[in-house]
Amino acid sequence: MPDFPLWPQCNIGCVFCSNPVEGYRHTTDKYAFEEIRRKVFDYKRGLQTFVKFDEVRDYFNLTGGEPTLHPDFLKILALIRTEFPQNLIRLLTNGRTLADPDFARRTCGIAGLPFEAAVPMFGGDAKSHDAISRTPGSFAQTSEGLRNLARHRKPGQIVEIRIIMTKVQARFLDGLLDYLLAEFPWVDRVVFLYEEIEGFAELYKDRLLFSQSECAAHLDRNYEKLRRFKDARLYHFSLCTVPTRLWPHVWNTLAGFKVTWLDGCRSRCRYREQCVGVHRSYQRHLGAPDIAPIEAERPVTLSGDPYHPVLSFDGDPVRA
Repeated sequence: MPDFPLWPQCNIGCVFCSNPVEGYRHTTDKYAFEEIRRKVFDYKRGLQTFVKFDEVRDYFNLTGGEPTLHPDFLKILALIRTEFPQNLIRLLTNGRTLADPDFARRTCGIAGLPFEAAVPMFGGDAKSHDAISRTPGSFAQTSEGLRNLARHRKPGQIVEIRIIMTKVQARFLDGLLDYLLAEFPWVDRVVFLYEEIEGFAELYKDRLLFSQSECAAHLDRNYEKLRRFKDARLYHFSLCTVPTRLWPHVWNTLAGFKVTWLDGCRSRCRYREQCVGVHRSYQRHLGAPDIAPIEAERPVTLSGDPYHPVLSFDGDPVRA
């Protein structure tokens, strides 16, 4: 699952952006079509090409900046699909360009199968969403982009909404979930990501950071709403910080080099093999205050899948 950055510039300005602060958006010369093409063919030859997840060769994450802003985006999409006809292509996009119905139609048509589009939403109305994106009009455009994906996606293509969980985002969570359930009940997946404090986000960490257990409490408060989505997932959460009834929603997606283990995690935690570990930025910036080994058995059924380790919660959800 290599992260394949296509374009460094972006048309929103989120305070939680993990891209580098200095000069990154002005490196477009490094992303010319011929350079992208070289990377694709080097990767096909088995060369090490990408920084993150280079060793996983079954699908691509197309990232940025905003990848759809590349002047040759559709050409690049066609190249990847032609050279890797069986691979999943996942497009990480803020969705604004997809407000153009023709662009959305062509993107879905060229991407073929398997294909996923992952689009972040920040608030259930323009005021809250645009306050986080720092871009007036982005709420309306992203919402229309999602509607165009619904209109133009091919059978089997997946649409995911991402919610980046920060202290700022938590204030708008209830209204956002109500909006998504009302307007986009067809969405295949809703993912809640605990924020990685890297790059640009480090400048605003005091405004963004709260503990994983505080974050999980906001999600647990909306437990019944989460269950109404087709597929609700939690990414980047250590199991010990999450109420047990939410464990079936936890997925492990972090690269190994981003993770560490604290004292007791390896030796005393009953669920060490099922846990993603502790993100290094969480330990560095917040001290990982709520990480503790789980020594007692929990009422869960394990799946054996390292990416989705808990199949079901078998206890009383009220007292979980």
